[in-house]
Amino acid sequence: MSWLAGVLAAGARGLTGATVRWCDCAPEARQRVYFANHTSHLDFVVLWSALPARLRTLTRPVAAKDYWQSGIRRYLAVNIFRAVLVERRTESHPQHQLEAARHSLDLLLEALANRDSLIIFPEGTRGDG
Repeated sequence: MSWLAGVLAAGARGLTGATVRWCDCAPEARQRVYFANHTSHLDFVVLWSALPARLRTLTRPVAAKDYWQSGIRRYLAVNIFRAVLVERRTESHPQHQLEAARHSLDLLLEALANRDSLIIFPEGTRGDG
C-alpha cells in the first residue's frame, strides 16, 4: 500500500502547500517526536505528508481512537498512516480513566521501543486553547 500512501501524501501537499523547513538539522532516518497545534482531524495527515517518503515510513501519528476507529478512516489510520490510536474519552470512573491512560502510554512506549517517530498534538484536542 505504499503507492496509496504516496498518493495521499502528494494530494495533501498539493491541496495545502505544506512543506517542511529543517532548522538546525537534516531530514535523516532517526527517531524524533514531531508536534504541532491541532485545529483539524487532518492535521496529522498534512504534517505526515510533508515529511520525505523515507521518513513517513518511520513516523506514526498519534490519533484519537474514537474518531479513527471505523470504516475507511480506520483502514487509512491503521494500514496507511500506521497511527497509534489512543483513547481520549473514557467512563467517568477514575479507575477506568487510569487504565485507559496507562494503555495509551503503553502503546506510545511500544512505538518508541520499535524506533518509530511520533507525531503528537500536545494540547490533545482540536480547539483554540
